[in-house]
Amino acid sequence: MIRRAMALLAALALPGAAQAQNAATSFCKNGALPFAASDANRLTGPALRQALSGKRLLYVREGTRAGLWFSLTRELRADGSAVHSCQAARSPNGPWGACRQIGEERVNVAGPRDIGVWNVQDNAFCTESASFGQRSAGCFSFHRQGQAFAAKQLSGNRSFCIEGAVTLQ
Repeated sequence: MIRRAMALLAALALPGAAQAQNAATSFCKNGALPFAASDANRLTGPALRQALSGKRLLYVREGTRAGLWFSLTRELRADGSAVHSCQAARSPNGPWGACRQIGEERVNVAGPRDIGVWNVQDNAFCTESASFGQRSAGCFSFHRQGQAFAAKQLSGNRSFCIEGAVTLQ
């Protein structure tokens, strides 16, 4: 009887843990980290700013609806502005086409682009979309292993989908 109760409690806990990974209104899922994120491989201070400033942050994520994938970019301009763009496909390899909207399922703007701001604060990459205001603010730690990069969400709404393997160009 005790084993059954423990199994039931464990089963009830699993869906809650999965939901913590993404917001219920998110259009895409966070990606898996390609390696363990630790303080030893975390980019901080000037190294983090240098890695991001003037670069394009790219990440491909699976959609929350079966059979959809998203290729997302954030152009991180040196002046602190950011352009977020979205492309969609039926496979993680494309072919890609412009998204009809960008944002969460319930709160979004028409079209495949949005603007916002970014900065480095407390050794984290923080970004906010202009269209959604502070509801869209979030911060992420960046980690590097060899040539591979990963982002781990530290704060904000879980609908960003940035967490996971990322590319900087």
